[in-house]
Amino acid sequence: MKLKELTEDIDVWYNWVNAYKKYVPLFITEAITKINWQDWEKDVFNEFFEKSGDQCVSSLKQGYFTNEEKNRIKDNWNEIAPFLKIIAKNQETPQWEQYEELKKIIRKFTKNDMRSATNRLIAGLQPKLLCTIVKEESLRELYDYLRETVEEEVPPYRHNWFRDSNTIAKLFQKSRTEEDFMDLISYPWQVYENSRNSNLKAEMINKEEVKRYIDLLKSKNQIILQGPPGTGKTRLAKQIAGELTKGSTVEELAGEQTEIIQFHPSYTYEDFVRGITIKNNGEGLEYVTENKVLANIADRALKNYTNHHKEVKAFNKETLLEKQFNLFLDTIEQGIEESKGYLELTENVGLINLDEDAFRYKGKAEGWLKNGNRMLFKDIKQAFLDGNKERQDLKNNPNLSGLAKQHASYFVRVLNKFQLFIEENKISFDEIVIENEPLKNYVLIIDEINRANLSSVLGELIYALEYRGESVDSMYALEDGNKEIILPPNLYIIGTMNTADRSVGQIDYAIRRRFAFVEVLPEDLTGKLEGLEFATESFEKVQKIFDNYISSEFKKEDVQLGHSYFIHERNDDFSIKKKYEIQPILHEYIKDGILEDRGKLLEEIKDL
Repeated sequence: MKLKELTEDIDVWYNWVNAYKKYVPLFITEAITKINWQDWEKDVFNEFFEKSGDQCVSSLKQGYFTNEEKNRIKDNWNEIAPFLKIIAKNQETPQWEQYEELKKIIRKFTKNDMRSATNRLIAGLQPKLLCTIVKEESLRELYDYLRETVEEEVPPYRHNWFRDSNTIAKLFQKSRTEEDFMDLISYPWQVYENSRNSNLKAEMINKEEVKRYIDLLKSKNQIILQGPPGTGKTRLAKQIAGELTKGSTVEELAGEQTEIIQFHPSYTYEDFVRGITIKNNGEGLEYVTENKVLANIADRALKNYTNHHKEVKAFNKETLLEKQFNLFLDTIEQGIEESKGYLELTENVGLINLDEDAFRYKGKAEGWLKNGNRMLFKDIKQAFLDGNKERQDLKNNPNLSGLAKQHASYFVRVLNKFQLFIEENKISFDEIVIENEPLKNYVLIIDEINRANLSSVLGELIYALEYRGESVDSMYALEDGNKEIILPPNLYIIGTMNTADRSVGQIDYAIRRRFAFVEVLPEDLTGKLEGLEFATESFEKVQKIFDNYISSEFKKEDVQLGHSYFIHERNDDFSIKKKYEIQPILHEYIKDGILEDRGKLLEEIKDL
């Protein structure tokens, strides 16, 4: 199939394309003509740098710079601007060296290597040369899909996002030369999205079986796929998750609705649910309670579940509030900067900085924390929604944190600033009419779930698994004093378990009765694979080895090698896989006593 044929039936996301065509030329102009970020047109800079989700190049809700990182980058914009200018001025020639230098500079100001965020900044300045898939793993998946699917020659993947992105952009432009390159910007992502949802290559399980697992999940909420190594348990888990979440059109589906983690023996409650983290904020160490993977995805799922069931009017108000509050933060940030790092709230107390989720405020007198106290955004928004206006309103509001009540004199000043902002901008919360947020499914995949002490890792969440929608108290309270964690009904958990792994403990009964267990066993896939080969003869020989030599202490279905060991590309030499994967595992099984070293076992392994 030609690439052009592959894109013929795409229902182009014109809202995205139109936003891209509106802003990207402005990005280029501003980058060429402006040295200081403050000189950029405000809405253009907001779209280019400040926004994480729903941005015109790519949405990065879960992989973008934090507010602290954004502030550090803006403080050092003089180092970044010259590279942006060079890149923006060259619309026909890739700037390989400039890309890498810019990456190094930005990396100095971030806690982690935010490659996708950096890629997005650069992609927004060279629309003809770079594609809109800014996540490296997603681009690699598209590469693999195109190499297997289209007739055109796709150059080898080079593990360099800039060069690989350029290759993809040129490939799509060459396939549709009659169209302007700006009209093609959604094609790579949409082809990638379609490939994830409908690619049938090596489909090892049919739709009816997947539906059966989904029906089981919807009745139990958590299942464990158990079986010997190589039976495709993790792949099946991803398939089920894909079917459960495919109704969404959110671009960054994987980060928003699906999480995949792997347990190990040292995994703890503090790694999985909630724990205390030491943070260096540049001026000293802080001990901060943070939600981890389970609590984070539970929060996202609960927010969606709650919003879906709210009255439309209430949901509309909160949606508009979120948008306006983000604009308000810009004015506060600007105010702090213009007042040289101290925006006065009272005669003796002022705002000094913004964190990702809070204002920092500090008094002039001795006795304050070095970095000031934190005033959570959620407290200000909640006070606004509750109609609070005066200090006493905050002190009597049961929905606010203890610090908001204790320091109500300062919190109310920020609340009043926000209320004035709403009034001056003539914002009406009754004007907008939208539908409720659609209900989405969220999926957490836990690979090798039995490798950790599950009872210890889950803690009090064992109860929450069974009683969905009911709150349980964590052993750690968040900054606002809240200990509650809720697992909502739209959060599903899929575990995978290698039944041949005897180095880990078994799952105890209290956990076991809260999960449904599904066996995933080796299957003969002869003639069932599209575009791949199955080594039927070797598969049958290995089956006979387990029939004839397995120890009486083990069950064949728990330890036999799975079908994935026998799948190979048509042009690949299967003997390599046999020599370096299958035979070593069988020898390991002999050492572990799973296979009994008797008769002609060693000869049969050698002759596979």
